[in-house]
Amino acid sequence: MCKKKLVTILALASMIVGSFGLTACGGSTNDTNAASAQTGQESEATDGCTVTIYDSDGTTVLDTVSVAKGETAQLTEPTKEGYTFMGWYATPGLTRTFDTETVIKQDTKVYAGFAKYAEDTRDFYIVGFGESEVLAESNWGAVTGDAQKLTKEDNAEANVYTITVQLEVGDQFQFAMDGTWADQRGFGYLTSTEQDGVEYFKNAGALGDANVKKSNIEVAVAGSYTFTLTTYPAEDVYDTEDEYYTEETKENFNMSPYDTISFVYNGQ
Repeated sequence: MCKKKLVTILALASMIVGSFGLTACGGSTNDTNAASAQTGQESEATDGCTVTIYDSDGTTVLDTVSVAKGETAQLTEPTKEGYTFMGWYATPGLTRTFDTETVIKQDTKVYAGFAKYAEDTRDFYIVGFGESEVLAESNWGAVTGDAQKLTKEDNAEANVYTITVQLEVGDQFQFAMDGTWADQRGFGYLTSTEQDGVEYFKNAGALGDANVKKSNIEVAVAGSYTFTLTTYPAEDVYDTEDEYYTEETKENFNMSPYDTISFVYNGQ
């Protein structure tokens, strides 16, 4: 009799322990499922990126855009009263443009470039050296005469300068205000160096660690060229951090985020 009771008690104890065991596994499974669900939600959340759009001052936030990781940002062209939108930039100094076809992989900052029109009263000349007549006479800016001077268009809404010159292979040049190369506009201002698959210009470098915008433009194909220099003087900046900067020579440290040099090759 006692043996039967003992067996019965042991059986009941086994069932109770088993029951607790199943409940614990169930709880563990549920916890695992909950954790997995939470992880999935977190993963889904981290798949989104934020593109923050700043004004050209580099600090004022104009907008934020949510972008799925691996997609491109759909940016709407902004407006600013009295200013012209110049494009998107990847750096606060507006030194590098932002390609709107860039795949977004992380939170990204984009800067909207704006320019205000102001009349440019400066004269610009082609300065440099080479085998061509116009640059041989220039002799690195020693001469800035009529042959070197760009013609400013009669345009009340834009500052556009042009010049047509015959150049030889190996010639090097930039555009500047005078023989001291104040307000120089070099290789970094070119909108393109090639046309129809032909490379017409090379970066000939600059003195020291100067910005590529101050690099000489080297001619790779001889012939007649028409250059167009477009300026935005109201947006010019000065490299005041340069150790040689002074107020008296400030125009030698002038740069613009928006000025451009374009060209047309007219043939031999």
